[in-house]
Amino acid sequence: MKLKNLIVGLFISTITSTSTLAAAIDIECSEKAVAAYTSTENTASTLQGLIDKAALLGESVVNLSPGQYILSANEPVILKPGISLHAIGSGQNPTLFKGPQEVNETATIRVPAKNKAWSIKGIVFDNVNIEIESHANGDESSILGNLFLNGGRGSIISYSGENLFIDGNVFLRDFEHRGIELIPKNETTNAGVVFQTQKSSVISNNIFGMDLRHVNDVYPYVPQQVQAVLTSLQFVQQCLKRNLDDEQGYLASGVQLYFSKDITIKENIINGTLPESVNYGQDHAISIVGSNETYVYQNFFGGWQIGDFGGATRFTSAVDSYVVSNYMADSGVMIYAAVHADFMQISNMVVANNFFYKFLDDSFRAEEQLNGWLYEGVTFFDFYTARLNYTIRPPIWNSSVPISPWGWHIIVSNNKFGAVDGMDPNVISLGNLALEDALVDKSNCYVTDPLLPGSSKGGLVPVLWRQTYEPGVFTRYGGKVPKQFDVHTDKNLMSNVPAQLRNLPIPNFWKAFTLGKNTVPMMDPYTPCVSS
Repeated sequence: MKLKNLIVGLFISTITSTSTLAAAIDIECSEKAVAAYTSTENTASTLQGLIDKAALLGESVVNLSPGQYILSANEPVILKPGISLHAIGSGQNPTLFKGPQEVNETATIRVPAKNKAWSIKGIVFDNVNIEIESHANGDESSILGNLFLNGGRGSIISYSGENLFIDGNVFLRDFEHRGIELIPKNETTNAGVVFQTQKSSVISNNIFGMDLRHVNDVYPYVPQQVQAVLTSLQFVQQCLKRNLDDEQGYLASGVQLYFSKDITIKENIINGTLPESVNYGQDHAISIVGSNETYVYQNFFGGWQIGDFGGATRFTSAVDSYVVSNYMADSGVMIYAAVHADFMQISNMVVANNFFYKFLDDSFRAEEQLNGWLYEGVTFFDFYTARLNYTIRPPIWNSSVPISPWGWHIIVSNNKFGAVDGMDPNVISLGNLALEDALVDKSNCYVTDPLLPGSSKGGLVPVLWRQTYEPGVFTRYGGKVPKQFDVHTDKNLMSNVPAQLRNLPIPNFWKAFTLGKNTVPMMDPYTPCVSS
């Protein structure tokens, strides 16, 4: 598919520059500390030997001193049953696993199925990933406070596992290690976390992608555990003289879920920091395919432009999913039925209490947008039905599109929408959903100039259905206006939000970011609604 100026990030620069961090993260580069990282004697065999010895002695943790281990792509390190890996150094004296520097090669720490209740903590993974074998262990395992630089098709990959806790990590990826395929799949993607047939797992308090010139802006707003990882990042750059590109947001996705159940993704920064006009294999900040019970809340999304390869979250056939209290900087929630999931059903999807802030115009989207491509702040669409049971291509985009038999009980409530000056805000698109299955209330409002200022319903976010617009009516900036359908309900929809998610605040991550080449500040998500 030909794309036009695909996706602009929050911080724009050339991809070849080298970052220089300010001194807010205070570290000391002593010769003694740096010397531990110049040796090439510690290899995959050395690390494997430490693990084997600990297993033989019945010890549960291999405590790793500051220094580096040189790992290779053809010698995976096996984390034997009962063993964990912990770095004993602080943020400015980390343990470094250095993998191959070739773009198409990655070293691996492999966790076998028989290892239960293991943890990996405080390590810098330089083009080294973690692969977890299929298992049905009831004990919780954890990956805590690590720094991942690049990492192949996924820095953390887990197939058919459960009870994995991924917290406080930083996932970075440079342009050289970007996604290559424009329609990535789970075996070809370049993501932070990849789950397939995973159950009962949590991804929390992580950073996926960032601009290294702004580390000190982010530092005050993240938990102490993440601050320690950012200190390790500073050590790698300042003391080990690792010349990292400024832009480290070239992830195909932050998180990819395939056929998974009961996954929580909360309190993360997921930031695709991309320059203008770079065309690469991006997917979505969170790509969710054929999954049940997905909880996405209190995250900050930036740089994932709403489009075919973008958007904060894309649900492709999903049941019982909740997107609550997130800040979406030029991002959106896409809810689709399509045949590449293991089922087509879309039901009980709740989008509530989120803030949508638009700052990029349509010239940065895929060319199909000009012909009515369905991308809005919240979008439902049934591709299977719109292609007449997948027998034609492209889909039908006009008002003749058949009503979807696969989607029901879609709830959109209490979301706020804003846009920068000179730009139309987003609307809510119900696509080809049956209207009786749309539960959209009047609490979805604009916080900046609405689509039609001065109208009796100006502050109310309109609903677009089956690409039907008011004839001859346009916004002040030339945009089309959805036809007024009487679909807004007066019902209290908050009962559809789980009790523990109803009153969650939107975290202050947004305060660390600016837009448009650092000229436009983020907007306070608690800005009051515009009165109609």
